[in-house]
Amino acid sequence: MLIIPTYIGLWLLQIICILFPIVIYHSYFRKRFIHKNVQMKIFTVLNGLSIIICMTFPVSINEGYLLDFRFIPLIIAFIYGGYKVGLSLSILLIGYRFVLGGTGFYLGGLWMTVILLIAFWFILPRAEKWGIKWRAMYPLIILTISLVIFALGTQFLDDYTFSLAEIQLWFWFSILNFLTFWVLVHLHNSFKEMEEISEKVIQFEKNHTINHLLVYISQQMLSPLKSANCFLELMEQEPLTKHQSLQLIQAKSELIQAERCLEHYLMFMDDKWKEQKDMSFVKELLNVVQLMKSYAQIQQVELIYTSTAEEDVSIKGDPSMLRFALLNIIKNGIEACSPNGRVNIYLHEMLKDVYIVIEDNGIGIPKQVLYQLGKPLSSGKVNGTGLGLASTYKITESMGGRIEVESVENNGTVFSLYFPKWSSIEV
Repeated sequence: MLIIPTYIGLWLLQIICILFPIVIYHSYFRKRFIHKNVQMKIFTVLNGLSIIICMTFPVSINEGYLLDFRFIPLIIAFIYGGYKVGLSLSILLIGYRFVLGGTGFYLGGLWMTVILLIAFWFILPRAEKWGIKWRAMYPLIILTISLVIFALGTQFLDDYTFSLAEIQLWFWFSILNFLTFWVLVHLHNSFKEMEEISEKVIQFEKNHTINHLLVYISQQMLSPLKSANCFLELMEQEPLTKHQSLQLIQAKSELIQAERCLEHYLMFMDDKWKEQKDMSFVKELLNVVQLMKSYAQIQQVELIYTSTAEEDVSIKGDPSMLRFALLNIIKNGIEACSPNGRVNIYLHEMLKDVYIVIEDNGIGIPKQVLYQLGKPLSSGKVNGTGLGLASTYKITESMGGRIEVESVENNGTVFSLYFPKWSSIEV
């Protein structure tokens, strides 16, 4: 019985050897190397070191059977690194266990690892669709099953019966496994949350600075635009040829359009636009669709509208701002399509929300741009500024709605806009 504290001391050493690489990875390597592939290689190497250290300093309960924490970093590798990382470390575990030798190779090295490979092969592709509770529980279930199979296999494969001291060893071994695994998961999640919060704070500061800069530039541009418009009005009073008159009208129209865009942009970027009222969502959407049909015909793109919502469904917001948001997304969808392309607009009504799906079969949005949508100066267009989508996101959020985007390059993009119905908004 006096040997049990010694064994627990060895396991505590293994726990430190498991925790230390994880802390080093999140506190240093993850920040030092931004590229995802490099991060995963370092993550694989550190977990591999943990497995080797655990297997090098085990507790032997009988000849050939070793107790260590090798399966904890292996399961962690599957969960946070993916199947490829888990597969690489599984091969490492089997190979190193073969080098160590002993009759326990087949159970503790080969069979248990194959069981984990098969389990995660089925679980990982489906885990993202599960709820938060199941995603948190299934790793513990896998660890429990691994411990049970390993214990039963050790006892029954060679008709071996545990002594009282070995039963106590198994008890402490299991307790320390669960505690170590819980601490590791908690550390991973905590570091991940801190990184996400840090990224959000940095992004907020960037957007805040960019917004103020854009507002300042817009304010500076309004004055010369108004002055230019006044000069054009003075020129209209002078005798001009027909060709010059047409050019003057065109120039004045362009200036007025630019001036209105800047005024609208300043309105919601400076948070001066606050007034919202009850309006018919179906009516506003139909007006936008009718307006964009002619533009779609010019671009040789088919625009199809389908609705399953009631005609009197209402939302709260500013009609002109809603039209601006819808026009921007539909226009982007049309421009993303090649000739003979198609843009589908679906309107659906739910219990508390009404949502519109705008789907095109155009060129799609690159992944690096997709994650930045809604932020100023982020655009998938060659000369785009991203201000249109940034404004659309801001308008939608101000009305209590949200935007979801899915896109595959060369296969199209789907924008889903959700708005709370006026009857479901708490006053």
